[in-house]
Amino acid sequence: MFLHQLSTEEKKSFLEIAYHFAWSNDDFSDAQKEIIKGYCNEMQIEDIKYDRNNFDIHNVLLKISNPRSQKIVLLETMALIYADSSSLDSIHKGEKEVLDLMISSFGIDKHILNLYGEWTKCVFSLTAQGEILVNL
Repeated sequence: MFLHQLSTEEKKSFLEIAYHFAWSNDDFSDAQKEIIKGYCNEMQIEDIKYDRNNFDIHNVLLKISNPRSQKIVLLETMALIYADSSSLDSIHKGEKEVLDLMISSFGIDKHILNLYGEWTKCVFSLTAQGEILVNL
């Protein structure tokens, strides 16, 4: 929804973060694959090659220095969380570590995550409702 506002470099960094997050529990689900495909469509960029073995999350997070961009990246990452989990409390340990690192690196108050999560769930619900309305 907001990814088109990122710079080209930030878009690529976001995709790297998204892949890293999705693989952090050693299970890149079909739902997460579809979400990342949607990210590419929204940003109007080609998918990237992600190399788990040579990826440095710290360096990539540093490339997103604009506070607004950081919030967009965190907010959009929430879709990956809720692709496989029903709440922030139920996310995999690896995903939680990546999420905590993002919050720390971006200097964002972790209490705002619940608000980001609730917004994301509402967007998912409204999108599903829209699909039903279109197909009536």
